[in-house]
Amino acid sequence: MTGPDMMAFLATRRSRRSFTPRALPRDLLERLLEAAITAPSSSNRQPWRFAVVTAAARRAAIVDAVRRRTEVLKDIIRRGHHGDDFGNYGDFFFEPLETAAAIVIPQHRDYPDLMAQLVASGGGDASAYTTPAAMPAEVCSTSAAVMALLLQAHAEGLGACWMAGPTVARADIEGLLDIRPPWHMLGAIALGWPEGDPPAPGRKPLDRVVTWFEEPT
Repeated sequence: MTGPDMMAFLATRRSRRSFTPRALPRDLLERLLEAAITAPSSSNRQPWRFAVVTAAARRAAIVDAVRRRTEVLKDIIRRGHHGDDFGNYGDFFFEPLETAAAIVIPQHRDYPDLMAQLVASGGGDASAYTTPAAMPAEVCSTSAAVMALLLQAHAEGLGACWMAGPTVARADIEGLLDIRPPWHMLGAIALGWPEGDPPAPGRKPLDRVVTWFEEPT
């Protein structure tokens, strides 16, 4: 694959939120997960794990949990000044999951902060490396694995949507799937054979998202 070929491939990938009833074979799902675990990770810790839910009853339980938590969230927001702004946006938190043939729950795990330990061993102040401002290496690594999975899904002709919304029901979903510390849910991926062909989403131009620091000419 050439560079331009890869760019063309990437340009056609988009989030799909509606799927046909057709099931996904196990070997296909395994290829997606094999792709996911090719991702780079900090210190090669590979701090990821994936729950793959194809059983109809358990998929429905996940959808119900997200829907219930979303309704609670809607009620709270309506009491403030942003009820109209939020509107039915919360429905996106569960709607793609309703028709997905598989729901994948990526998980990352906590590790002791190696850099903080090294700094502390030298008598330094490790607090800067343990605050929320420090780079969450395990989250970054698992996010890279998710992107690899999404690209493989696109190559297979599947539709996929990586969603943050279902985390409103994090406790419920982790309970349904027996996800326990040190593992933590990192969003959800709706997977299936896509229905329809949504338009390509707009992208910000490079001059709005890139700052160049080049040698003077």
